[in-house]
Amino acid sequence: MSKAKNPTEKVMAELELSWLDASEQAAQTRLFIWRVPAQGESLLDGFIALQQHPQGRTLPDLFLGLHTPFETGFGYSEALGREFVEHYEATEGAAPWHADAYLPCYSPGQLSQLLQGFTDSFADDLRYLVLVLKPSGVSDESALMRWFNGWLEQGESAPRLLLIDTVEQPVWQPLYEAHPQRVKLIVDEIDGMKVMHQTAQQQTDPDGDRLLFRRYLADAMLLLEKGTAAQVAERGSLALALARRRGWADQQAMMHNLIAGGWLKGHDHAQAVEHYRQAQNVSGEIADPVLKGQLRTQSTFGEAGAWFAKKAYLQAAKSYRQAALEAQAIPHPVFETEGWRMSGFCLWLAGHRPTAMEEYARAVKAAERVPLPERGQTTLPLVLQDLLRIHDKRRTEAIEACAMRWQSEKQRLVQHAETCLPPRPGIEQVKQVESRLQLQLEAAFTVIREERENLIRRGDESFRRVIRLAREKLHPHWNGLPDIAHPFDAPPGEWQSLPAWSDTDTSLSENAGSNPL
Repeated sequence: MSKAKNPTEKVMAELELSWLDASEQAAQTRLFIWRVPAQGESLLDGFIALQQHPQGRTLPDLFLGLHTPFETGFGYSEALGREFVEHYEATEGAAPWHADAYLPCYSPGQLSQLLQGFTDSFADDLRYLVLVLKPSGVSDESALMRWFNGWLEQGESAPRLLLIDTVEQPVWQPLYEAHPQRVKLIVDEIDGMKVMHQTAQQQTDPDGDRLLFRRYLADAMLLLEKGTAAQVAERGSLALALARRRGWADQQAMMHNLIAGGWLKGHDHAQAVEHYRQAQNVSGEIADPVLKGQLRTQSTFGEAGAWFAKKAYLQAAKSYRQAALEAQAIPHPVFETEGWRMSGFCLWLAGHRPTAMEEYARAVKAAERVPLPERGQTTLPLVLQDLLRIHDKRRTEAIEACAMRWQSEKQRLVQHAETCLPPRPGIEQVKQVESRLQLQLEAAFTVIREERENLIRRGDESFRRVIRLAREKLHPHWNGLPDIAHPFDAPPGEWQSLPAWSDTDTSLSENAGSNPL
């Protein structure tokens, strides 16, 4: 083990020792949970990534991180097994290993057999094989938990799983409590902010002011996380004075925003607003027009958020409107859309409803400058959902409730499908269950979708006009939030059937309010 030379290397060495201690007496352990503060998760990710490379590996164990999405238990097992083999076959200079006899894997037990076979083949080169699982998407948390429970019921001891959570959100705690004999919890108090601060203190720079500014900045950021607002302001003022003397306008704006964040965290809205405004003013001195626009927009959004937190909705609306105009000048249509949306939302909360509708209309107009395929990732869907709620709150809530019923029905069908399979299913058994599940999910999707369409159909013209607008600006089968996507991503043309509504062009604000379901 090499001697730590800098703060990051020191943390890597600490994590190495922590793993060795935890895994030394782990004959019965089938799954590890490694828990760190949220600020330290990136450091742990870095440590694991380092162990996956021959040049960085310092442990006797082989780690492999997989981000395979979870849909069903049998599908997850199959995908993990396939990806593991693909990773191995893509490894340059890998020794021969015949995985075909183990594939496909449709259960935790079959996947365990595959991994055990690999471990047996390379027993001289590794102690444990450890799959680090971080699914990129999870369709059903309860189904994923069932899968982990199935894994823990297997008897083989060589392959291990590793899950990562945080002190702030210990999501895997129920798994640990349910299987204390087979799950080992590792807790490390590593702190990314502290490492950044220590690194800044060790840096050198021929420009003494620049070096000192970085140290003050690191101090202020650490205090923003762990100190008081007054401490952030005190340390930040040192950095501000230095940046002012050197004429670093961009650094001044950034420091004012950071200090404002500290005051906002301390619930001193007046101080926060003052610093956000100073950030806006000093941004005007920045020569680069793009950077100038970005910092002005950022600080104006910050001021608006401070007013919103204080529930000063009219003042918040004014600031959000200004942020939208500044984003428009950059131009940045995504930020502009959000500025108009929040301005409209604040005006609606303040009771200025006609003006609110005008701001929402500007949000829709701004979003038109975003390429159509990317609009769903902006806040335009929220704009349109707000408009639906404004026109008919009860009907919009009923549309939202459909999505909850769809999720419940999906979970029920998936659980039933999984119970129909034996512990180590064959290909034909899985095909039959999968085919039946697909038909059931598609049928449930059709029912829920038609229920939403009926709710829309029975709404008044102003409500339907918002839906038509959404289908024009987003996609032609949009029917409210949360979005209900086809369970197998079938193209819309295969299931879409739009109602033949009137094309009467009415104002967005016409009949705004509730009407009967």
